[in-house]
Amino acid sequence: MNGNTTKRVVVDAGHGGSDPGAVNGNIREKDFNLQAANYIYNRLNELGVPVAITRTTDEDIGRNERLRRMLNSFGNDEDVIILSNHINAGGVEFL
Repeated sequence: MNGNTTKRVVVDAGHGGSDPGAVNGNIREKDFNLQAANYIYNRLNELGVPVAITRTTDEDIGRNERLRRMLNSFGNDEDVIILSNHINAGGVEFL
C-alpha cells in the first residue's frame, strides 16, 4: 500500500430482517444501523469515494453472506475500509 492509493469503503448495516439487534420497546437497533449506513454510503458517494454497501433494505443476511458481500465488493483489494454500524444497548450513568 502506498500513499497514493485510493481507499475503498464498504458500509455494513449491522443486523437486519429477523435479527433486530438491541430492542427497547418499538426501537430496534437494525433500523438505526440501516439509516446510518445509508447516510454514510450516500455521503461518501457524493464525495466521490469508491463505496459499496452490504444492504440497503431490511433484509436477513447471514454472517457468511455478509462477510462475502464485504470481501467481494471491490474484488481482491487490500485497500478497503469496512465500516460496520452497530448502535448497541447500554446503560447510562449520570454522575
